[in-house]
Amino acid sequence: MSRVTIADVASAAGVSKTAVSFAFNNPERLGQATLERVLGVAHDLGYAPHPAARALSTRRSGTIGVLIPQRLSTVFANPFVSELIQGLGELCEEHDLAMLLVPPLDGSLETAIRHASVDGFISLGLTPDDRALEVIESLGTPAVLIDSEDSSDHPVVNVDDAGGAAAAANHLLALGHRHVAILVLPPARAQMGYTPTANRRLAGYNAAIEAAGAAPPLTVTAGISVAAGMRAFDSLPNGRNRPTGLLAMSDMTAVGVLSAAQTAGLRVPIDLSVVGFDDLPLAAWTNPPLTTVRQPIVDKGRIAARMLIERMNGRAVDSPAPLKTTLVVRASTSEAGNPDLPNAGR
Repeated sequence: MSRVTIADVASAAGVSKTAVSFAFNNPERLGQATLERVLGVAHDLGYAPHPAARALSTRRSGTIGVLIPQRLSTVFANPFVSELIQGLGELCEEHDLAMLLVPPLDGSLETAIRHASVDGFISLGLTPDDRALEVIESLGTPAVLIDSEDSSDHPVVNVDDAGGAAAAANHLLALGHRHVAILVLPPARAQMGYTPTANRRLAGYNAAIEAAGAAPPLTVTAGISVAAGMRAFDSLPNGRNRPTGLLAMSDMTAVGVLSAAQTAGLRVPIDLSVVGFDDLPLAAWTNPPLTTVRQPIVDKGRIAARMLIERMNGRAVDSPAPLKTTLVVRASTSEAGNPDLPNAGR
């Protein structure tokens, strides 16, 4: 059976093809009686606009793109992304929009952007001067940034990273820890330095540690996965130089530290206190339950999607104030122990 066309509907309804197009794309341009007649005929004939043709006629794809600098296999190893997409997805459903994940194509984020048929982009973790965002600007596509820096071109949704990090560091300091290690988020792109999020959190940790007069912290760059946390733990010094407290910029990294520390014969938190960042659902179920900094990940996604939809509709949008973070104290932290304790198995 051949596909029913817009011409078939126009002929059966006694209207022009333009009127049929208006019925599906700009119904406010038709009178109620004409609109009902066209839609009724289209229903009876089994007609529906072809998505590609509709996109060409309206210059809208009905899709938002989520720009992800890393490979999908890396991204989905971190439940943080699932939480964020939950928030984005709620707004997409509310506005009948599809969502397209846009990772690098043939190793190039810029190429992926040029091939993505979307009405707007959510960017995750890129700085405003990133080349990928320059391509978005050249295409005239609206964008909203998440976990970035203030930008005159794009609104940004951030959380109080520095405040949350300072609260985490002060918690360890109040427990008597003076030898602290920080596991820093990796660069978003291989050729870049620390992400804006990592810089803010590092500033918060360091300000609290310096104000307390504690020794400068050991910093180690660690990926956002359990395996990366385990590798980072194995790189820490032993003996008198071993940190008694550890501040991870990701819960997943912190979970890897918990596992590796216990395998090495250390007791958490007696021998090593560990603090994460995110408060993912699994943080309450680790052994021991993880002390961490809670950030409103789902809300961050909702807010960013709402802002992008406003921009896609031609309205100006301002960046909101950073969202609140909160320290959640669980059982992975306690008073500082003796750094000279043996490290069994290491």
